[in-house]
Amino acid sequence: MSTYDHGELARRLAYAVLQVPGVSRLVPGSGVEVSTHFAGGKVLGVRLGGDEVEVQVALDRLPIAPVAAEVHDAARRVLSQFGGHRQVRVVVADIDIESLAGSETHANL
Repeated sequence: MSTYDHGELARRLAYAVLQVPGVSRLVPGSGVEVSTHFAGGKVLGVRLGGDEVEVQVALDRLPIAPVAAEVHDAARRVLSQFGGHRQVRVVVADIDIESLAGSETHANL
């Protein structure tokens, strides 16, 4: 990957992922925090590794697989804008069940 600003990349990844219908929030994970630190701040739920980008999300829509696939695609689009060829790992760390109450998708749990 060419030279780039880690903070800018992490922020753009977070923004793109949060635009995916069904993603309610980024999740820092449990135990070791999933985040990207940079001068002036950090982005929770996005980890920029050497060969991999990890994104941890909570969903408010089912089924899980199509939403996770769109999160993956959104992250790949951002990475391609930065000239990156890293693998993308999507972790669905939580389901916001309250958001599913009363919807037809609630029965798919």
